[in-house]
Amino acid sequence: MKIMSKSLSFNKYILFCFSCVFVTACGYRCGSESCSGFEDQGVEERPTIEIPYVKGDLDGSLTGAIIKYVTRSGAYEYRSNTASYVLNVCNLEIDETDIGFRYDRKKHGKLTRDTIPIEERITATAEVSVVQTASGVVILGPEIITVSVDYDHDYYFSRDKVNVFSLGQLTDLEEAYDAVQVPLHNELAKAIAEFLSSGM
Repeated sequence: MKIMSKSLSFNKYILFCFSCVFVTACGYRCGSESCSGFEDQGVEERPTIEIPYVKGDLDGSLTGAIIKYVTRSGAYEYRSNTASYVLNVCNLEIDETDIGFRYDRKKHGKLTRDTIPIEERITATAEVSVVQTASGVVILGPEIITVSVDYDHDYYFSRDKVNVFSLGQLTDLEEAYDAVQVPLHNELAKAIAEFLSSGM
């Protein structure tokens, strides 16, 4: 009889230990805290979004910038396919405006009355919308987003001081235009990411 009593006490002890392990496993907590593993760790599940190639993006740099800034914002989790939402971006227009000028000079450096452009503002406009993949319904937008970047250039010379009229040479204006595409795309991508975050 004593042996049975000891065995019964031991079984109760094992059952108690097992219950403690089971209750504390998988993030369960007593009291008012949530039992969800994500909530206990302060992590919330984010909606997923697919970002297809932007229409009008010839080298893919704008698409890459959008993916980078949307991912950084934390509004959505980027996926290359099978996402809950799709971000549609249509690159509608690129516009250039002369905003800075200087007086032209003659061959020996004497100023003339003529002015030449030395600074430009390049503006990019895009239409942005978010579509729910399952239903095809537009849930955000369409929104017209416009950003601009200013840049300097020399009207007559390239970086190696070759005259603008030399056959086959890339002018400073063309080099400056190519260089400003990176900051322009970054500004547009930031604005798109902010639009997505504000619409959540």
